[in-house]
Amino acid sequence: MQKQATIHVTGIVQGVGFRPFIYRIAKSLSLDGYVKNLGDAGVEIIVEGEEESIQNLIWNIKHDSPSISRIDSLDVQWSNSQKVFREFEIRKSSTERNKDAIPVLPPDIAICDDCIRDLDDPTSHWYLYPFTSCAACGPRFSTVTDLPYDRPNTTMIDFPLCNICNTGYTNPFDRRYHAQTTACETCGPIYRLLDKDSETVSDRNPIEMTANLIDRDKIVALQGISGTHIATKTSDHRVIHRLRLRKGRPTQPFAIMVRDLKTLKGIVNINEVEERILTSWRRPIVLAKKNFENNVLQILQHDVLDAIAPNLDSIGVMLPYAPMHHLLFKYTKEPALVMTSANPTGVPMYIDSSKIMSELSDIVDYFLVHNRRIHQRADDSVVKLLDDTSPVFIRRARGYVPEPLHFGGPWRSLRIIGVGPEEKTTGAVLKSGRIYMTQYIGDTDQSENIDFLSDAIEHMLHLLDVNKLDAVACDLHPEFLSTELAQRLSNSNNVPLFRIQHHHAHLAAVMVDGVIPCDSRIVCITADGYGYGTDGTAWGGEILVGNCEESERRGGLVSQVYTGGDLSAVYAARSLIGIVGEEIDSKKLLDMLGSSQVGPNTPISEQVLETLLKSERQRINTISSTSAGRFLDAIALALDICSENSYDGECPIKLEAVAHPSDIRIEPRFVEADYGPVLDTTNSLLEILDLKNKGVSRKELAYIAQWHLGESLAKLACDVAEEEGVLHIGFSGGVALNRIITSAIGKQVKRSGLVPIFHSIIPPGDGGVSAGQVASSAALFVNQWS
Repeated sequence: MQKQATIHVTGIVQGVGFRPFIYRIAKSLSLDGYVKNLGDAGVEIIVEGEEESIQNLIWNIKHDSPSISRIDSLDVQWSNSQKVFREFEIRKSSTERNKDAIPVLPPDIAICDDCIRDLDDPTSHWYLYPFTSCAACGPRFSTVTDLPYDRPNTTMIDFPLCNICNTGYTNPFDRRYHAQTTACETCGPIYRLLDKDSETVSDRNPIEMTANLIDRDKIVALQGISGTHIATKTSDHRVIHRLRLRKGRPTQPFAIMVRDLKTLKGIVNINEVEERILTSWRRPIVLAKKNFENNVLQILQHDVLDAIAPNLDSIGVMLPYAPMHHLLFKYTKEPALVMTSANPTGVPMYIDSSKIMSELSDIVDYFLVHNRRIHQRADDSVVKLLDDTSPVFIRRARGYVPEPLHFGGPWRSLRIIGVGPEEKTTGAVLKSGRIYMTQYIGDTDQSENIDFLSDAIEHMLHLLDVNKLDAVACDLHPEFLSTELAQRLSNSNNVPLFRIQHHHAHLAAVMVDGVIPCDSRIVCITADGYGYGTDGTAWGGEILVGNCEESERRGGLVSQVYTGGDLSAVYAARSLIGIVGEEIDSKKLLDMLGSSQVGPNTPISEQVLETLLKSERQRINTISSTSAGRFLDAIALALDICSENSYDGECPIKLEAVAHPSDIRIEPRFVEADYGPVLDTTNSLLEILDLKNKGVSRKELAYIAQWHLGESLAKLACDVAEEEGVLHIGFSGGVALNRIITSAIGKQVKRSGLVPIFHSIIPPGDGGVSAGQVASSAALFVNQWS
């Protein structure tokens, strides 16, 4: 029977070769009609023909669509055939938008195998072309300026197609059909290799010359798809140390890009889950264990591995994802290249060639830059496994942004933005029951990154066609620059501003991540370095109970007094003194502190110690904090592992890296605070020191201390859950990236017959706070303004 079907598909269906796929299937089934992109990022298909053939088309959409596509919804409306079509065609995209639609915008996609073959095929028109792409791969989010996703709405509008490229672009049976970033050496962007004087080094093959320079110990800036890396060789630790010296980055780990999977397995140990993530089209950095024991081929020497990630057991590794990367490895002799972000901490990634050259002239020797505009910069995403099967984001950016997160509830019509906290910030936009997180922004204590955050949010609002806001959300802290931004947005849009307490936002974020209904109650362990509490003190180790709308503090870690304010977050000696300074003889304490610093160029001494203890007693220039991060800093110093956070979380990260499993357990001591029982971390640290004096190894003590922290917090959380009749216990905050602590919490919660919730698609650290802010604000808005 002849029928007509109107099919509406949503998901990742633009910029992934979905229309040519529909065209080919429809033609093979002798169906007439059309397929077209919609302005809201969906696809509309109208077909006429035999009902069985239409059903076959629908089956193929559901089960055999392009691998990088994702079907979120497929709506079919049937009617009798009108016989209005004579053939099947791909129609021009519609610019009309449905205000309630759920756009799913395409992220940047790693180069596909077909395009890699073109790079290596001397007979291909795209042989050695470093910007080749097709409908199944290439830049998306970093180039798109508007929807629908068509070439005029990308930065590729700057490069009109030549006849050969246009032939493929207009042929539905060509894999480059409507590949919006397709181009070739004749009509597309090009690379230039420049020296510090902006002089061209090589016109013939700048990437081959770049590889040769890297092989000759040079440091090169590489402008890529969505930002800029600094690259150098990995076969000689001296070059890596030179890069550290120039960049002023003495110990912070570098990521490396590895030639291929086989080589990668000789450098790090990975399991099937890590391999699947590394080889996916998203191509994130994966934090993987160094392969010391089984490195039979000695692909990288031990001194090189330590130069890349000093005193750590893991390295951030990734595989090539851009044509330029594959060409570099075609020419270089190196098994892997250091690939570190070119921008300093707190400054947006460099994307303009002139900026790259002016800002990096004291760091790099040469510059490989291109002339394609990067509309949205994005760092590499970073993923870590908490156990053998559970990946979690350290940083969510390229390859994942701007895919939305489902947020079910009575707020489909709400339009809310969250600006995040101060550190590791992302922004977030709520639209049509979905949360769209921006790419990783970084620390927003400088105006450049506030501008980056503002631009990223504005771009997201534009792509989502959000013209009217209902609310703005920010952190409770009154002095963050992001709070000022939120206030301006609230005033300019004449909408309410919700100031969401930092750890409550963590609770809401893990509820969204765990798909827990927003009005359900959970207990949440929130553990991190710092968050401004509702009482004006510094929080960082809390047991909260509540839902997206509200929560209350019911326990956590005891509040300790630390001297020096923000200095206590850098110098672990201040944390150690704050926790046990009054409990240990000054001479023994000085011996334990060794040569550690308490400030820039300020080593510990008898006089300095006495001054700090006096300041602590008199509450002069001190901060009261329940921070789990400061407790871990103190443990790291007490065990002679690390004394300074020269980069964020250095002491806790090194503590985790050193740890070796142990069956020894410390019995927690809980004391009463105004809001509930809290772990006495002074007693905990003294117990660790006692075990150290008894000869327990440093590696075991590192494990014992971290397990103790997780298990103790979980015991408190389970007690609250049983009192409240709550089933789920969440874990959020930066400490939720720690494998040992997370494992201890999970086991204790399950042992109590309760259900743990850990992050999987939202970063547990401050990069996920913006999602929690909009979720909490939506719940508050519904109850207060509806």
